[in-house]
Amino acid sequence: MTETKEKKFEFKQLITATNILIGVLIILYILDCYLPLPSGYSGYTAWDGESPAWLNYLMGSCGGLLSNSLAMGGALANGAAVYRHFTQMFLHGGLLHLIANVVGLFFIGNYTEKRYGWWWLTIILFVLVGFIESFITDPLYLAMFPSKAEEVASQISVGASGGIFGLVGASLAAIFFDVKSFKQIGKPTLIVAAIYGVLTTYVIGLGWTTLCHNVAMVLGLAFGVMIILPFYLLKKGKFSKRSDGQGEME
Repeated sequence: MTETKEKKFEFKQLITATNILIGVLIILYILDCYLPLPSGYSGYTAWDGESPAWLNYLMGSCGGLLSNSLAMGGALANGAAVYRHFTQMFLHGGLLHLIANVVGLFFIGNYTEKRYGWWWLTIILFVLVGFIESFITDPLYLAMFPSKAEEVASQISVGASGGIFGLVGASLAAIFFDVKSFKQIGKPTLIVAAIYGVLTTYVIGLGWTTLCHNVAMVLGLAFGVMIILPFYLLKKGKFSKRSDGQGEME
């Protein structure tokens, strides 16, 4: 009688570049929310005056120290500095914003990391796409909806959505050149990716909000495909299978 060997869970499986990045996002969010602002400060704060104090503390809408120095936007002093195009992708504008991006990054980022077999490629894609789209998002959105200029100028720009959609784009490129790899994607990853796709279509189609930067999601998706395509064109889209079941470009 053949005994089925059960795979034992090992903690080191959780130590991935994507999960470390998620930890950084969570830590920065907590610091941004709860580090005290300087005495007498009169600039940007995330506090929502229309909500009770307990809700502000619960949802994290009670700070903004890091946002003042690292986020983008006309509501901030020096909010257009080049370095902010890099740092803004590591901050979030509320608890729900953070949760949505952390869940998406966990499934999509870890899949991309395994699919390519190169952890550093996942981080480079995330950062590079997030950096590039941040220069284009607001100008493109304002060109499409000039009446929103005052609203956009009054808000800050933060979030990892562009980088996450860059990873989605890279994963789609992999499937395009290797259709059979679609069967290797776990159901949770497919579900999360589908939800992200539906939300993007809804956001853009109905103009849900400018604050989550719907344009950034589409730009991230497009840039993710564009950046990874040369790898496939040069390598003819071929992957080799490693002994641990992960894919690696030949």
